[in-house]
Formats: sequence, structure tokens, C-alpha cells
Amino acid sequence: MVGSFLNVLIARLPLEKSIIWPSSRCFSCYQPIRLRDNIPIIGYLRLRGKCRNCGATFSARYLWIEVGTGVAFLALFALEVLANWQSIPAMKFDVLSAPSAIPPKQCIFLFCYHAFLLSCLIAAAAIDVEHRIIPPMIPYVGLVVGIVGGALMPWPWPNPTAMGIVNAPELPPGSPWSLSEFWGKIPVGVQMWPFYGPTFEFAPPGTIRLGLLNGIIGALAGSLVVRLVKGLFELGFGREAMGLGDADLLMMAGAFLGWQIAVLSLFLGAGAALVLKILTTIFMRSPAEPTTSPVGGEPMNRRELPFGPGLALGVVLTWFGWPWIGPGTQYIFFDGTIVALCVIVMCVVILAAGLLLRRSDTPEPAPAVKA
Repeated sequence: MVGSFLNVLIARLPLEKSIIWPSSRCFSCYQPIRLRDNIPIIGYLRLRGKCRNCGATFSARYLWIEVGTGVAFLALFALEVLANWQSIPAMKFDVLSAPSAIPPKQCIFLFCYHAFLLSCLIAAAAIDVEHRIIPPMIPYVGLVVGIVGGALMPWPWPNPTAMGIVNAPELPPGSPWSLSEFWGKIPVGVQMWPFYGPTFEFAPPGTIRLGLLNGIIGALAGSLVVRLVKGLFELGFGREAMGLGDADLLMMAGAFLGWQIAVLSLFLGAGAALVLKILTTIFMRSPAEPTTSPVGGEPMNRRELPFGPGLALGVVLTWFGWPWIGPGTQYIFFDGTIVALCVIVMCVVILAAGLLLRRSDTPEPAPAVKA
């Protein structure tokens, strides 16, 4: 059912149409789709992907989004609730000992919170594949839900507040969390980590202030890192190379998961986007042709690389790979000097890459011909 609603968003938001009115109907004959034909998955299979009235073919995307969303939700529930993938102490739920037991309420809250993020990522990625845009409504609504949810479930929720203080008695209070003695000892909550550690007195663990700061700083970091990369690369390359919709998408992810995951997701997402592009190029049967964008009527080249799907995949991979990625990068994120050095190196490398690509992309002047 959620996948069916995501299909409505995917079909209507790029065209700036209402997602409430009118009801679902065929885009060819404009006849409303009957209720029994609108049942997710079953309705599409019953009609064999065609309109009952005019016989127009429905895109297979409707079926795959519904199936994919259901599978993604099932995987999310299995990993976060049943398997406790992130090893959250307060999320222990042994389904084998009591198969008929209902998961604790904190498990349900955490699942619903992250399922909303997953839904937004699916919708944004699907729209970017088809239209090369990410409608602002998706990341902005996700941003509000992420910040509000983070404030209501601040780190280290659902763990007791006492678990938010790393248990390292051999270290004096206030020791930086970048020390090797702290590696792997930060308890994971709904928001993976606090924005800095040890936390400050004005925003102690388990308070709304810390939750708000986590969400706001995560959103700002996710947006600014994309805008910084975009600005530096385009300065060197000489023309536009990225869209601001990617910044909005990572802004939303940062509000849900924290600024550390948002920053790493950009670079992991770049690799994922290249892999997806290579796979689609290999399996495409015919060369892509330029088409017209539904927004503004501008020409759109299908050979362009949509970054949204790769970025969404990067967020998911970083999110669920955090049990290994987190401890390995902890010494970076909780040391201000190392963070500053990494930012400087990143800026230099990105600017240099843009300049090198501009030079290789510039055609050589034709040799002069004597009369």
C-alpha cells in the first residue's frame, strides 16, 4: 500500500499535479481505475498491465515500486527489529523464544521512523531516474519528519540515558571520543551518533535540545557538503554538473541519521552511481536518445548520470554498514583538527578534478589551412 502511494508521488509530483485529487485513473482515457483494480500488485497482475477500458499499457514501474517497497520494508523490519543489526541494547527482541509476541513499542517507533526515510529515498530515486529532478516536496517533508522525530527520540534513545556516556572508567571525564579506547563503544540510537562527543552540558544525552541539534546539524551538513562539492567542481569544470535536488536529498538523510552518515553517504553514493551507470549501459539494448523534460520543456539527455539513485543507495549502504564503518571513522568525526584537514584536502582534490576534466574535455583547435 505504501508502494502504491509512492507511485502516485512519482507520477504526479514532477508534473506539479495534486497527489490527492483526482483519484487514480488512466492517463490515456482518463477513466477512473476501479477499486478492485487498484489493489497493489494484484490489480496490476489481474489487468496484465493494461487499462480495462482503453487497453493502454501501464508502466511496469508501478508493479516494481510496489514489490520493491514491500521487500524493502520487510528487510528493514528483519534487520532492525528481528536481528537488531545495529546492536542497540534496548532493542533486544527474541522472536524465536516467543514467535507470537508483539515487538516492544520502541522497536515499532524506530521501524516506522526509518521506514519513512526509506520511502522518501525510493520515491526520490525513482523520479530522478525518469525525470532527472528531485521534487522539493519529498526531501522537505522528510526534513521536518526527521528533525521532529529526532527531537522526540533523542540520542541515545531507545537506550537509557546512562548508556549515552561511554563506559571507559580508565579515562577521565571529558576525554575526546577520538581516542582508540572509545572506538566501538558509542551506543547507537535512532540517530546513530550525537553531533559531537563528549556531549556538551547545554545538550546532554536524552534531551530534546540534543535531538534538535543532531537533526539540524545533520541536515545542514548534508546540504552543505553537496553544495560545496558542486560549487568547487563546477568552478573547475566550467559548467553545471550537479543539481540542488541532490543536496536536498542528503539534507533529509542527515536529519534522520546524523551528519556523519550524511557526509560519508555522498562519497559512497558517487561510487554507487557509477556502478549503476555501468550496469545500465551494459544492459541497455538501444542507445539512449535525448528527450524533453516535463518540467520546463528543456531537452534532457538520457546519457546523463542521475545521481539521486546512487545517493539513495549510498545512504542505505552507509546506514546499514555503520557497525563496521562507524568504529573505523570514529577518530575522524570526533577530532576537530582532523575534520578540518579532511575538508581542506577534499576541496583541493575536487577543484583539481574539475580542472583536469575541463582540460581533457576542451577540443583542440583545428589546424590552420593556407589558401
